Amino acid sequence: MLVQAPGGDPDRIEVPLLEVHGITYDGRGGREVLWLADPGFKLRPPRYEPEGRAGAAGCFDLATREFRPLTPPDLPAYAGDSWRPTAIAVCGDTVVVADGYGASLVHYFRGSEHLLTLNGSDTGTDFQCPHDIAILDDQRLVVADRGNHRLVSFRLDGTYLGTFTDPLVRSPAGLAVRDGRLIVADVERAVLAVDLDRGRVEEIVAYPAEPKQPGWPNLDRGGETVRPDLAVGVLNSPHSVAVGVDGSLYVTEFVIGGREIRLVPAGPEN
Repeated sequence: MLVQAPGGDPDRIEVPLLEVHGITYDGRGGREVLWLADPGFKLRPPRYEPEGRAGAAGCFDLATREFRPLTPPDLPAYAGDSWRPTAIAVCGDTVVVADGYGASLVHYFRGSEHLLTLNGSDTGTDFQCPHDIAILDDQRLVVADRGNHRLVSFRLDGTYLGTFTDPLVRSPAGLAVRDGRLIVADVERAVLAVDLDRGRVEEIVAYPAEPKQPGWPNLDRGGETVRPDLAVGVLNSPHSVAVGVDGSLYVTEFVIGGREIRLVPAGPEN
C-alpha cells in the first residue's frame, strides 16, 4: 500500500492483508488510521486463478503500523469461510462494514463491539452484494446494493429510510459524497451523481453506446484473458470512486493492470 502526504514522497507500507478492497481514512483526535476491508481473495496472473485466505476488516494505525481486525459477528452466516468484507464507513464512534462478497450483510460496530446487522429484509428484498457504503450528511447510511440494482438508505441506528431505483442505476459499485450529493461508480460503465432527496440522477460520464467486449471487464482473445484496449473518455468497468479536496473525482476500474481516472470539475461558464 502506498501512502503519500501532501507535498511528500510516497511511503510504501506493508499490511497483513491479501487484497485491500476498501479504504476509509479516519483522523479523529489526531490519530490517523485507515479502515481496510479485505475480501480475502485475489486473481493472480497469468491464468488469473483466485488465491484465497480468510477475509478481514479493521483499522491500520499509520503511526504504529499495527492492524487491528474486527471480529466477525457470531452469526450462523459465518459458520463457514464466508467473511468477505468489501467496504467500511465511519461516523463518530460508529463503524459500518459491508460484507459484499460474503454473506451479503451490513454490520454496525462501536469500537470492537458488534451492535446490529442489516440484511435488507426491511426493504422487502434481502441484500445481494452490498458492495459499498457511504454516510451522507452525517445522518444516513447509503448502501450500494449492487446485485439488486439499487441504493438503500438507513438511519445511523439502522432504521430503514427508503430505496432508490432508476434505469440509470444499473450496478452501483462505488460510492462517494460531493457537495451533499451521492457520487456512484456504476460498474456497468458510468459515473453518476444522485440526489436522493429530489430523486434525480445525472450522468457525469455516460454509459457507452457500444456493447461490452467478450470477456468483459477484460478481453477474451482466443481463450486467453488479456487487458482490453481502453479509450480515453470511455469507461470500461468503474469499481470505486473518491472525491479530492478540489472536487475532482478519482475513479478506479476493475480490469487487468487497473486504471485510474481523474475527472476535474468544470469551471464556471463565462
